[in-house]
Amino acid sequence: MGGTVALKPEPTRRVTVGRWTAELLPRQAYEARYTAERALLGFAFDSQEGVHAYAGDRIRPFRATPNGLAYVPEGCDVYSRSPAGGEYLAVTGFDLDGAGGFPFSDRMDPPAIAAAHGTRRLLLAFPAADLLHFEALMGFLIERLHVQIRGRQAPADSARWMTAQRLRRVDEIIEARLDLTLTVQDLADELGLSAGFFSRAFRQATGRSPHAYILDRKIARARALIAAGAEDLSAVALAAGFSSHAHFTTVFRQKLGVSPSVLRANLVTPHPSLVS
Repeated sequence: MGGTVALKPEPTRRVTVGRWTAELLPRQAYEARYTAERALLGFAFDSQEGVHAYAGDRIRPFRATPNGLAYVPEGCDVYSRSPAGGEYLAVTGFDLDGAGGFPFSDRMDPPAIAAAHGTRRLLLAFPAADLLHFEALMGFLIERLHVQIRGRQAPADSARWMTAQRLRRVDEIIEARLDLTLTVQDLADELGLSAGFFSRAFRQATGRSPHAYILDRKIARARALIAAGAEDLSAVALAAGFSSHAHFTTVFRQKLGVSPSVLRANLVTPHPSLVS
């Protein structure tokens, strides 16, 4: 084709889970001036150049590094302009439990890089993406931001908050709502906590993220239904809280190494090594 083709930017993609919102901003020229009403976690997928100013400082040239983590605290004045821009992930709605901090950009954090790229994949796949997985990635990004602001891992004292009684309450909530859309934010709300604090306390107390634990309970219910003789695996998937049969099969195989249909067949005709 001859001539020049004007490239149209992709639309902004936005998903909200609980109180957290993630936006995938396309690569395009921009100019923005605002006071941050909420703290913002940013992640630059592309390099970009322009000028910016934070917290009333003078306007300076900038060059954003690809895969750089950024942070704008609540109440911070921001001005930024770029003639070309770059694809950018913005996450808001989180609580840093008083961590506060100063604005920064271009922080290299390998775990955050992996989580940000995973979040982008889910944003591009939405609404087919699993909301629980989406929430887990956003929660992990916020956890990494917390580490960057504090300069160290979050204190282990939060694990003491997750008592046996509270863990029992978490189990009760999960079991009662397993066949519904259940998020980590829902669990945190039931306990009167921010999702970030709850996630850190739960991980430190159990060695598992809330997201992973919810999936464990979903798989356990599915196995119980299969063992009880359930034949319709699509119905099992829904009863265990999975969005689809395909998603159920994928997670089941990832967790257990076999598909639900293979497990069911093995229950009907046990492997010779399992027969006494």
